[in-house]
Amino acid sequence: MTPFFSSRLRILIAAFVLAAAPASTLFAQGDLESDWLPNTTLFFDELLPSRAAQDEAETLADLARIFDHPFLTNQFRDEDIDKLFEMAAKHPDNEAFFSPLIQAAVQPAFRDKVTPRLLKLAEDNPASRELNLTCGEMLVQFKRADEAVPFFERAFDVVRADPEPPSERRREYNANIAAKLVLIYSDKAFDQKRREDPKLADEVKQYQEKLRALRAEIASMRVFDAAPQVQTALIVSCAGDMDASDAESPFATSVLVPFNRTAWALRDEMHRLAETSLTCLLNRKKEVEEPEFPEPFRILSGLGYRSQVMAAALARIAEAPGDTEALYTVAILAEELGDPLLGARAWDRIFAVVKAPTPEMFAVCAEIQTEAKLYDDAERTYRNLGAMLDAPEAVQTKLAQLEFNRGNYKKALEMLQKAPLDTERLLVETDCYMHLRNYDKALERIRNAARITPALLEGRRFRLISANIADKANDMRYVEQMLAPLLTSRPPAPPSDDVPDAEIYNSLGYIFADHGYRLNDALEYLLKAVELDPKNGAIADSYAWVLFKLKRYEEAKKEILRAIELFGDDVDATILDHAGDIFNALGDKAAARGYWDRAMKLDGDVDYDAIERKLAAR
Repeated sequence: MTPFFSSRLRILIAAFVLAAAPASTLFAQGDLESDWLPNTTLFFDELLPSRAAQDEAETLADLARIFDHPFLTNQFRDEDIDKLFEMAAKHPDNEAFFSPLIQAAVQPAFRDKVTPRLLKLAEDNPASRELNLTCGEMLVQFKRADEAVPFFERAFDVVRADPEPPSERRREYNANIAAKLVLIYSDKAFDQKRREDPKLADEVKQYQEKLRALRAEIASMRVFDAAPQVQTALIVSCAGDMDASDAESPFATSVLVPFNRTAWALRDEMHRLAETSLTCLLNRKKEVEEPEFPEPFRILSGLGYRSQVMAAALARIAEAPGDTEALYTVAILAEELGDPLLGARAWDRIFAVVKAPTPEMFAVCAEIQTEAKLYDDAERTYRNLGAMLDAPEAVQTKLAQLEFNRGNYKKALEMLQKAPLDTERLLVETDCYMHLRNYDKALERIRNAARITPALLEGRRFRLISANIADKANDMRYVEQMLAPLLTSRPPAPPSDDVPDAEIYNSLGYIFADHGYRLNDALEYLLKAVELDPKNGAIADSYAWVLFKLKRYEEAKKEILRAIELFGDDVDATILDHAGDIFNALGDKAAARGYWDRAMKLDGDVDYDAIERKLAAR
């Protein structure tokens, strides 16, 4: 099964072009006191042995500074990881190890090797607040919140025993642990889907009781009175109480706030906190590009609390007449909050306030309006931009893109005939032809885009998309030309383009298998994909499909059932269609019909007419 082909192809392109600058100069020769940063090989093979007799604390401080640098991503070796764990086992309370280990854990090549060892290290050291907090946050980042709970709880046990340690750094850890535990309990107690699931009623009730006991305990620990992240977490949990019961929170009125307030007033307090954060942000940093995400928003967003409270706080600032700096910040942060409509409203206010808007302002506004699906508004903004530039053709591709978004693919192609023949135009044409199922034209356009902008081929995602189009156009040579080089080298690319090797092996193997092309090679590619990502349902489906093509039907049956199990409720028509073909080849006509019937009711990249013909033949 190949990955879903994104129709928003051109959104990927800017990152590819901007990533072309080499980073090799960052790893020049030198020593630890210089401004340069050594790579992992230099650290482990040369610097660490040479400093073995030096003060251990100083070496650990260097370790933390070195591995906290983003350019060391993908620099780790297996032996480096082993050495880090060896050192961490001796010093489980020293945070210097956690940054490099987390960096390694988020890399696909190391995740399965590092994550279980890091979790085991935390379990073996329950009294390490830093290690257990790190593991809890890592699991939340990996969307494994259920598994994170015991790590946060163990970390809070340490806080109970040592609520106000002498180190300011450890007091900060204590506050973070208390805040995270409150928020994760709130997530379990007040999430709407969980509350509506009768199977989870007992668990939800249990977490509500644990949360209320925890809030009362934290409120009695005066050391947290001045900790903003803890107060934010308590306010949010009270808002969750209010949302769940549609009533005042007894805790909110009697414990959290010394004077009697209702839960609705607490929500106003949350608004005030968010507004204050943004005000401080604006006073500290006047430039509007890429502002820092205010800490209360970061805390809330990290565990899913991103909607009503934050949007309301931002909307209050967006309504402030004449405060253009605040409006700019709202417009930018709205995108991070996933609320483009809020951003579009902020831009409406900006244009009402600013007397002489610049072309750049029109361009940004139109992009946000497009993201908010306000296509008519975006069209007006782009036409105003074209008039301001006295060059209507300059915005022709953008106007065609709006027609594409409206579903008018042929009209978009007509409009593109008047646009400059550049990479952006070719990529929009690629999308249009893909939706019109003219795959030969789509392949021609994306190949021309790569000829005009060769840097596109440095992006793994771009190569993968190109291969998927070539698959549709039955051009196996171009599929291999795009993907095979990625199996032996990794072109430089931004983090957003970090396509794992398993996905490349899977795509190449599945495309070959689907076309009956070099099946033995396809089998080798997919065996490698399974080895790299054994719990990936799409890869299991691809492996089943190549086994089917090789007439190894019993093995194919085992793998397709595993794929269906891995996908669960998210299984799509493609996998069920494959299952029908496999069971039909085994002579189980009833099971085949059942899978095909289910496929007809679901979405997928399948030929539904062909499935109907198979059903009619039974």
